[in-house]
Amino acid sequence: MHITTEEMNHFPFQSFRKTMLLQARPLTERDYQQRGGLIETREGPIGFQPGDYLARGVQDEEWPITQVHFATGYEPVSVPDTQGFASYRARDACQAYQMPEPFTVTRRARGDTFTGNAGDYLVRSGDRLWVVASSIFEQSYHPLGSGDQG
Repeated sequence: MHITTEEMNHFPFQSFRKTMLLQARPLTERDYQQRGGLIETREGPIGFQPGDYLARGVQDEEWPITQVHFATGYEPVSVPDTQGFASYRARDACQAYQMPEPFTVTRRARGDTFTGNAGDYLVRSGDRLWVVASSIFEQSYHPLGSGDQG
């Protein structure tokens, strides 16, 4: 099923915080040329620009994060390694909903279409939207209770 923004607004999203550190490095003009401006993610190809960040997750999955969202959403906790990757901590909470069936959703900002499987999580924070496989989500995110700060 394809999910529209209106349908998404009716989903019972819950609050979570990403607890796993993110490994990331700035994407360069050379990366752009080598990859044709696209990062092949598990959910489909996503466009990027030099200056955006290449993120690497707990199962070595990769995805781009815009420079603006990276600067406001993450704080460094280590210095870059020899490949340019450093560890970062997510600053804010997000909203997530575990999808009961396979789905697609189009991200408004760039027009990228994500594909998810039954059990994957649809995650949003502000105007950002992404899909996380259930095995990765359950390793990386912690639900926020009523007393937790978002």
